[in-house]
Amino acid sequence: LLEDPVEIINSKLELQAFDQIDDEIKLIGYFKGEDSEHFKAFEEAAEQFQPYVKFFATFDKGVAKKLGLKMNEVDFYEPFMDEPVHIPDKPYSEEELVDFVREHRRATLRKLRPEDMFETWEDDMEGIHIVAFAEEDDPDGFEFLEILKQVARDNTDNPDLSIVWIDPDDFPLLITYWEKTFKIDLFRPQIGVVNVTDVSSTCPE
Repeated sequence: LLEDPVEIINSKLELQAFDQIDDEIKLIGYFKGEDSEHFKAFEEAAEQFQPYVKFFATFDKGVAKKLGLKMNEVDFYEPFMDEPVHIPDKPYSEEELVDFVREHRRATLRKLRPEDMFETWEDDMEGIHIVAFAEEDDPDGFEFLEILKQVARDNTDNPDLSIVWIDPDDFPLLITYWEKTFKIDLFRPQIGVVNVTDVSSTCPE
């Protein structure tokens, strides 16, 4: 069974769960109700990005106030950023929402996930990826990741910067392959440039 394209948030608890999602793109809009034409446009846009981009909506005035949303307004959250982007010129058509998401979909810092790893890998910058390996649960990896997040926040407006973060713990079967291919030791954080076409790399020690 396919999940609903839009998840509805109408309580403090659900809002807390929404706030904890910080490693992937998410959008949230405030609408009058499920019968609203503007919600229907939002829902139809969401269907086009399933299951890779998460769409949320609220019909609750209190939740909207906490999020700083006005009626029929949608916020776009880039991974690891502190503040969302208000999508301009509300209310929106389905096409306007789709165009905005497509234009802003390549995040400055993205986490490679098993469910969309091929899509992320193919979305390179002229055949190049900046790749960072770091284990989130490891103290060195966590510290390294915090620096990466800050670099991403400082450069969020730079369309030419895209960093792919890989947590080796998420890909246990690929660790040996990556270590051999990139000639690196994944017991500590690593960053380098990967040429997607021939998988050659330069990984500084």
